[in-house]
Amino acid sequence: MITVAFCTQKGGTGKTTIATALAVAAHQAGKKSALLDLDPQTNAVNWFDRREGDGPDVASIQPGAIPRSLDAYRGLGMDWVFIDTPGKMDSASTEAAKHADMVLIPTQAQIFAIDTLEPLKRLLDMAGNPPAFVVLNLVHPNAGGRAADDAAAITERFNVPVAPIHLSRLKAYEDAPALGQTPQELEPQGRAAQEVAGLFSFLSEQASMITGKHERMKA
Repeated sequence: MITVAFCTQKGGTGKTTIATALAVAAHQAGKKSALLDLDPQTNAVNWFDRREGDGPDVASIQPGAIPRSLDAYRGLGMDWVFIDTPGKMDSASTEAAKHADMVLIPTQAQIFAIDTLEPLKRLLDMAGNPPAFVVLNLVHPNAGGRAADDAAAITERFNVPVAPIHLSRLKAYEDAPALGQTPQELEPQGRAAQEVAGLFSFLSEQASMITGKHERMKA
């Protein structure tokens, strides 16, 4: 089972939209997936309540219940568990990162948003430095090579790798949550669907490496 925590220092990064999209992407790939909502605003749970399709499992929990919830999902044969945290750096985010195989840090390619990455490095330190990746979100659809330049600048400044797939500012990301859907469900052939598929493919590659490392450690 692979656990992915989403951590940010500020709201408005699209964290929950990305978390729900990836949880559904895992489900669509034939994997058992779940989403734990630690955010008091319960946006992920509210999204699920509007949902008519099947999967993923979504539950609102307190940070202290993370170990118990993960153990329960492991017993159910869950493949992926995504943890949505509050839009700020607090004990809930730290606890989620401690129990994660990977941490995703959604951010916009704007200086004020990028400046918030420094405190998140301290959070990762407190969590034991799990593998972490910045995900550039809300990138202008016509940004072209500028997104790659932003990614390189972030990696150089903070020494945190940036996922090779960025997510664009597209209407499908904005419209899908209100319908209890994800971008790839709303527009299966659209650009947003391709981006989500690419990001999930990247996570799957990272998961394979993590699983292989765990197996070697057990041997």
